[in-house]
Amino acid sequence: MAEILSDDRELLSDILGKGSEENAKDLAQALMLNPGFEDLTKRSLLARFIKKFPKIQSLLDREGPRDSSGSASSSVDDTLIVSKESYDRKLADLDVLTKEKIPANSLAIETAREHGDLKENAEYHMAKDDQKVLLARQAELQADLMRAKATDFTEAPSDSVGIGTIVDLKDSVSGNKMKYTLLGAWDGDPENNILSYLTPLAQKILGKKVGEKVQIDIEGNEQSLVIEGVSRWVDQK
Repeated sequence: MAEILSDDRELLSDILGKGSEENAKDLAQALMLNPGFEDLTKRSLLARFIKKFPKIQSLLDREGPRDSSGSASSSVDDTLIVSKESYDRKLADLDVLTKEKIPANSLAIETAREHGDLKENAEYHMAKDDQKVLLARQAELQADLMRAKATDFTEAPSDSVGIGTIVDLKDSVSGNKMKYTLLGAWDGDPENNILSYLTPLAQKILGKKVGEKVQIDIEGNEQSLVIEGVSRWVDQK
């Protein structure tokens, strides 16, 4: 069953499309507790559940990781807040890997294997090296997507610095002004002054209100900054 659901990406979508969100939640919970599915397979399948029914993410956050007995583990919450656009890009990358690149690599390995002595078979060894890279990337994407919680930033605060806000800052010593947009973990674009909320500067100013000061020391560069303005990114798109 695990192989069928993993290989046929349309099957799970068809199943979810014919049921309600409650049905999907029950299926997701059953999948989490099922010892017959490997962890990476669970992550990949659950990412598809969340894609169809985003509210299932809250169920997973509440339940947390489970061990084989069904008991909740005590691991620290490491959820990543990401934009829906960046989430979809990661999901598309995983889809291409799973449906195109990895199968093509498997075929290349089999073709190279037919060429004879594996010890002297350069094509075979190159294909096997490529396989390691592809599988590692697949595992990385699956792990990232399992940690991710997609948002459209409509819940961003307007009275304090938060994920999804535009912040006006002033260096209290030089008087230099700067403006940054704080978005999701995968949305950083420094050239356009867009910061992931995980960056050191963003972490320092999160939760601050207009008029508050913050001392930062990034790579030996000490600054005293004043929050001069806060606005919601979604209101200015």
